[in-house]
Amino acid sequence: MLWGISARRDRADVEQTETAVDYPFSRKEKGWLLILRESGEEDAQDRTPAERKFCMYDESGQLLQEFSCGIVTEEVVFRFDMFFDHYYNKDMVVYPADAQETGADGLCYQWDSGKQRFVEEPVAIPWYQEGSLRDEAFLVCGVEGDRAEENVETKAIYRINERTRELVELRRWTVRGDAETGEESLCIRDCLEEQDIYTGNVTRYDTGELKNEKYYQYLFWEGLKKFWNDGDSPIWIYNEYLELEEYEDKEAFLAVYGFAAAEPFYEYYDRFHNLTMELYFDPQAGRGCGIRYYYGFNDKLEKRATRDGFAFEEVETGIWEPQDGFSKRTVFGDDVSKSASGYREIYEYTDDGGLSFFEARGMDLVDRAPMEVSLLSMDYIYRDDGTLYHREYQHYPKFFGSASQTKSGDYDERGRLIYQESYITHGAADAYYIYEGDHMEPQYHLILDWGGGGGGGAYVRMIAYDGAD
Repeated sequence: MLWGISARRDRADVEQTETAVDYPFSRKEKGWLLILRESGEEDAQDRTPAERKFCMYDESGQLLQEFSCGIVTEEVVFRFDMFFDHYYNKDMVVYPADAQETGADGLCYQWDSGKQRFVEEPVAIPWYQEGSLRDEAFLVCGVEGDRAEENVETKAIYRINERTRELVELRRWTVRGDAETGEESLCIRDCLEEQDIYTGNVTRYDTGELKNEKYYQYLFWEGLKKFWNDGDSPIWIYNEYLELEEYEDKEAFLAVYGFAAAEPFYEYYDRFHNLTMELYFDPQAGRGCGIRYYYGFNDKLEKRATRDGFAFEEVETGIWEPQDGFSKRTVFGDDVSKSASGYREIYEYTDDGGLSFFEARGMDLVDRAPMEVSLLSMDYIYRDDGTLYHREYQHYPKFFGSASQTKSGDYDERGRLIYQESYITHGAADAYYIYEGDHMEPQYHLILDWGGGGGGGAYVRMIAYDGAD
């Protein structure tokens, strides 16, 4: 049989070796096998084979694909991860066996799920940190160019541009130590935005870990941009008849909705000073409109934006209810301790006593077997001065529903919730909390329920609060 690890001679003078590659085929390719075949006489000095190629066979043994392996060292190692945007199959990376020690690049062969074949043109990638892939981005420690510097710790996040087949550096982390004072400084830089996300001195525990590293890691990974082939989009909005309208410029959009030449009532920016939402609003008339912006980079690494419009014709009124971001109940008020047997709670705290993580766990039947599950969890991230910066919320959808099962909230320096993104059953919702001056209670609450408006548009709620402090 062909399969497995074997060696044989096809001709008296040519040795051919076949090694089974443990590639994780999906259920659609059940029974398929990938073989690394080496043939020809070895080089006398470096013992590399004259020819090395991959052969892929279906369950009946029929050859489906044959392509060259570009790594020619005697020993190789394989890793399988998702470097491209697909759901099930993983891509394959081939490294020289000593790549982790030498820094040698490997070759990433993309799996094309539609064609059920590997893309034969590989992308060279450095050795990456195991388990670091998040949304096709991956971490490389000891970035080239800084390896020889003393008292410098570097790492970078990369992503492959599928169209150009180029490796692009997204973020860079650099810790520099002062040999004289012993102080260390951290710089986190977004390479596409060409802006520093964080710069400042850092300290370590006796174990060597950075204090407040949870905050730094969040800044390092959050909001990574993707690559788009298109330029800036027109403004899209679904009208009251669920018909898609398209506007090439903002002025035309504002004119149609009654805000020609108007100034924005409220603007929300990300940490790179990109405008992500602008609201035009007439409080007396009780109507408004606005634009939600999403940013990416094209193949020339130029920043581009897509734009979704929204509009509303009425304003609700309500009484603001203080939000307890540290409550152990669900967002609907459920007492999770009464929802399952085997209930227990997990707490983690910061050095100054702030709640860093909370999780409630209990038992449920999963695939007809009892299993401990996470009923409710909340993760908190604090700035260096101890103020709350970000909170992640998640509840168990089987018990408490899929609506708002996850929430991601940002807080300003005064501890006020200013933005929250929620997962809802039919999509996602953005919530903006608009304050007047230094007041601690919001004056307005704008909710953009994407998908709730039908046809992919936004169902908009604008709430004005009476009696805000």
